[in-house]
Amino acid sequence: MMTKKILNQIRRARNLYNRYITYYKYKEVLGKNLTLKNKFKGKRCFIIGSGPSIKDQDLLKLAGEETFVCNTFWRHPQYYKINPKNYAGLDPGPPQLKSNFFKEELAKKEKDLTSLPTRFFFHLDGFCDYFKSVNAFQRNNVYYLHMGGFLKENLNFNIEIDKTIPHVKNVIIGCITIAVYMGFEEIYLLGCEHGFLASPRQFEEEHFFPGTAYTTSVNEKEREHYAMTIKSYEEQIDQVKILFKNYRLLKAKLAKEKPQVKIYNATPNSFLDVFPFVKFEDIKF
Repeated sequence: MMTKKILNQIRRARNLYNRYITYYKYKEVLGKNLTLKNKFKGKRCFIIGSGPSIKDQDLLKLAGEETFVCNTFWRHPQYYKINPKNYAGLDPGPPQLKSNFFKEELAKKEKDLTSLPTRFFFHLDGFCDYFKSVNAFQRNNVYYLHMGGFLKENLNFNIEIDKTIPHVKNVIIGCITIAVYMGFEEIYLLGCEHGFLASPRQFEEEHFFPGTAYTTSVNEKEREHYAMTIKSYEEQIDQVKILFKNYRLLKAKLAKEKPQVKIYNATPNSFLDVFPFVKFEDIKF
């Protein structure tokens, strides 16, 4: 027992050391995020997840709004008409997932994605150096997030993205953190069903695009990438519990430090009950 405790302490010390080394190495990169701080103070924004419900919502209403889209949203047939103002490529969590598929696909699509004046947000670890090595996403509207540690019950964690923030359990939490930093005070969530436990097969009917990347993709790298994230149902229960806990802790942190921020879930039939529900059709445009 003592040996295990000592090993855990050594592991935590090593992780903390590596976190500080990375932060100071890229301090200038993170400092760039300061240009976004409170840039949209008091404004509203929409965070669009990849849930199937957005197929039935008129997202073209959001073309003139400040929007955040996530991960593989490039698949959406109305991507260019929606004209997303912010694009967060923050899944799958910490970059320890040993797959380059996601960042390779982003690099391939850079020319198309950057044809719009969209801001991009990526993991600092793994993405910053990779994009530099392939000369991708080197424009001024690209920002990076450095993550380390976790959200804590005592709310002693940082949510200012010019410094190290906790690892986000999913991209939506990352988008909320970014949006609050940018000063948005009225935030609507779309495409956030979070029905991960409603199906015995993960990724089954969980996105707005047909089929699943894991079962239908002809791209072998893509199938391998998503296969790495497949977990048993028991493991999935644990992960979803942590995810919802993270939402709760972030909400509590905001209530304590930024009570003016209001977050609403405009996703129909959503399991994400941490935030009050509203109907998309009731929002005034």
